[in-house]
Amino acid sequence: MVSYIFIASISIISILATFAVGFSKGNQNEDDQYTKKTKNNMFRLTLLNALYVVILVVVLVVYLMYFQ
Repeated sequence: MVSYIFIASISIISILATFAVGFSKGNQNEDDQYTKKTKNNMFRLTLLNALYVVILVVVLVVYLMYFQ
């Protein structure tokens, strides 16, 4: 039960933080440099997502090996 509350809390905090960043004044102004560097930004975002997947797989394997 505690794990469900923890996951729900993290999810709600993440959603609120996403909206706070999305609607912030700094995010409303378009930055020309950002749009010019889209390729680099996409590369870094892809790397972060790949790292996230690797971490999730490691955590899942450790969980299945030691806690099942």
